[in-house]
Amino acid sequence: MPPYVHRIPFRIVMAEVDAAQIHFTAIYRWMDRGLSEWLAAIGHPFTRLLAEGPGVPIVDSRARFIARVLLDDEIVLTTHVGGIGTTSFESRHDFTRDGETVVEGRLVHVCIDRESRTPIPVPEWLREAAVGDDGTS
Repeated sequence: MPPYVHRIPFRIVMAEVDAAQIHFTAIYRWMDRGLSEWLAAIGHPFTRLLAEGPGVPIVDSRARFIARVLLDDEIVLTTHVGGIGTTSFESRHDFTRDGETVVEGRLVHVCIDRESRTPIPVPEWLREAAVGDDGTS
């Protein structure tokens, strides 16, 4: 499988804003959705991952807010996986409005055996779908 990049367009709704702009926690829900959609698109939805695959807990998270995101803004969330290590990977999430980046988010996941809770290698199917740090596989 070649590297895979997933895009989701959506509109900011009332439940995602406070009095001035989006509530910062909305970004983390969208990153979770982005990874869920990315996994489903490559044939490994979370239900399959929970049944067959490793656990992928988040061990680090960050979001950089570049511009305000407001009610009714039309946003495109672009998600890909990169930063592949021996037992960890990053899900990378870029939020754009009219082609301009407004938020960048990153989640670091560690692959673990769900019974022993010990780190295990990143599965080959995930490595194959990841984008290399140089923009390739």
